[in-house]
Amino acid sequence: MASRTAEIKAYVLPDVKAEASEVYSHWGMSLSDAINAFLVKSIDVGGLPFDMRRSEKPRYDPSSVLPVDPRWGSSVAPADMDDDEDDVYAGLVH
Repeated sequence: MASRTAEIKAYVLPDVKAEASEVYSHWGMSLSDAINAFLVKSIDVGGLPFDMRRSEKPRYDPSSVLPVDPRWGSSVAPADMDDDEDDVYAGLVH
């Protein structure tokens, strides 16, 4: 096995680096190990080693979700949040 001596320098947000380090340390990997694995897999598949489409289940901040109104049994958005042009809430009404 060849020694790993080539250097890559990248700038990322500090919290992204910290969270990624935590994720990979769970698997006993350093960020350097993880980046090397990413690059090797990219070569293996001939591109990005993951799907770039939106996921079916988007990530969201639970604190941003409206609480359930017990009178209605569901979240009720204020009337001024409904914009007829974007139809965001049209799919919520059954």
